[in-house]
Amino acid sequence: MAITGQSSRDACPGALQVHPAADGPLARVRLPGGDLTGAQLGVLAASGGGVLELTSRANIQVRGVQDPSAFAAAVAAAGLLPSPSHERVRNIVASPLNGSAAFRGVVRALDEAICAAPELAGLSGRFLFAVDDGSGDVAGLGADVLLISRGEHFAVVAGTTDLRLRLPPAEAIHEAVHVAQNFLRLSDGAWRIPDGTFAGVPAALPKPRTSGYVGDFGDTTGALVPLGRLTAAQARVLTEAEWLRITPWRTVLVPEGTPLPDGLIIDPESPWLHVTACTGSPGCAKSLSDVQADAHPIGSPVHWSGCARRCGRPRGDVVDMIATPSGYQRSTP
Repeated sequence: MAITGQSSRDACPGALQVHPAADGPLARVRLPGGDLTGAQLGVLAASGGGVLELTSRANIQVRGVQDPSAFAAAVAAAGLLPSPSHERVRNIVASPLNGSAAFRGVVRALDEAICAAPELAGLSGRFLFAVDDGSGDVAGLGADVLLISRGEHFAVVAGTTDLRLRLPPAEAIHEAVHVAQNFLRLSDGAWRIPDGTFAGVPAALPKPRTSGYVGDFGDTTGALVPLGRLTAAQARVLTEAEWLRITPWRTVLVPEGTPLPDGLIIDPESPWLHVTACTGSPGCAKSLSDVQADAHPIGSPVHWSGCARRCGRPRGDVVDMIATPSGYQRSTP
């Protein structure tokens, strides 16, 4: 059986395949589990036109890359490009607050297993893996392959199907790679795993979160980057951090006591936690408005878009504010 679906060329940007945005080449650097060091963030901040964007998959986009070849070399030297052939498919979200060596080791091992399977370089840049520590925080993000902790074992979910497997970490990682390999054999150009592809039972997945991890968490501090846009100046303040963790909710986790730049939000009650937006103009030629300037809280989770494509929209019950030639049109879930 072949899986039918989107079969046009996947143009997702990467560190090597940049996107020709209206404000210059746009690169996307994959950060499995959202992990990087302050020094690595500094490399990214120095390589673009002054703005970094945090994505809903805990990756970082660098806008206005002046020299794509030099950028790729700098990213590789910083240790952020371990596999040029697989760099666009290293999409792994993971429970951000769990910093245990065992859990982060599972994330790293999954990344290494993906990169070690030559055929998985053929996955779409939109294909998503997730590793959930059992809290359910990333289980509702719509991953194609989800590993969710069940004590000392992991359940394996393909799309929305529980494969009824409960495996130790190494075996669960092997099965995750196997699922992706089987999908490629059946995919016929499809980008994502559709429902019903694999035999199993419906998975009981939580609703997607609309915000996450802002405030004090013991030895960790979480800060919101409003609208996911981090300036190079803000990033430079964070370069001394021993470690950083980007979350799918466009927040950043740092060790307790790490100096934070002005403009980041640590109030867990801030209405800005429930506001997201696309790039808008002038960065996007298709946008009908300067969305970043227009976006503001409305009392409900809201996503502001410069056109009907609604790029960057989070999953879940979110109000859409969509730019039109005559102003913004509101669409409720």
